[in-house]
Amino acid sequence: MTTKKRQGSRMNPSERLGPADWLQAAQDELMLRGVPAVKVDRLARRLRVTRGSFYWHFKSRSDLLQRLLQSWIATNTAPFQQVLKSNKNGRAKFQAVIDLWVDEDQYNPQFDVAMREWARVSRKVARIVREADDARIEVLRQIFNEIGYVGASALVRARVAYFHQVGYYTLGIVESHETRRRLRPHYTRALLGEIPLSASSQSESQVDPLPDAALVEERRGPYEPNA
Repeated sequence: MTTKKRQGSRMNPSERLGPADWLQAAQDELMLRGVPAVKVDRLARRLRVTRGSFYWHFKSRSDLLQRLLQSWIATNTAPFQQVLKSNKNGRAKFQAVIDLWVDEDQYNPQFDVAMREWARVSRKVARIVREADDARIEVLRQIFNEIGYVGASALVRARVAYFHQVGYYTLGIVESHETRRRLRPHYTRALLGEIPLSASSQSESQVDPLPDAALVEERRGPYEPNA
């Protein structure tokens, strides 16, 4: 018993901590203090290990930041895309997206807000965040298309639904889970609007379609990062 304890106490820190531990610590610092705080020394102190143990798992701070970006894409964008792969109908898929936002289980809004702050000082991150935004909007556009909206109508409704949720988190609105659940059906009705009877019943002329080029125009952010 004593021997096992001594052996455990002599274990190299890199054997006790894995890359996931460092990534979680980096994510916590990013959400709490921003990307300038994501430094090896600070993370080592948070994890109570030596700075050297970091290099058992990462080549450099840049390597850590790159993997943090990949982690964000995997955890905060992939769940939206998974919704499209289900066998549910359009309305059920829209409800599934709402669940992602309300439950905050698979999707972490604080991580998103932190990424947007990081994007203000990095062109690379700004591009990645914009691509993720476009991917999520495309998910919603396809869902609205399945529900019965077509062309520009589906795109605009997708943008309204998405921008509304991004604004909710950006403004720092704090509501209990119970309150959000209670308001959910009201938001759903407001965002879905008067659902067409069928896709065929809504012609392009009825929705004042935009030219194809306008549907895929590059969307610029509200800032121009310095680097």
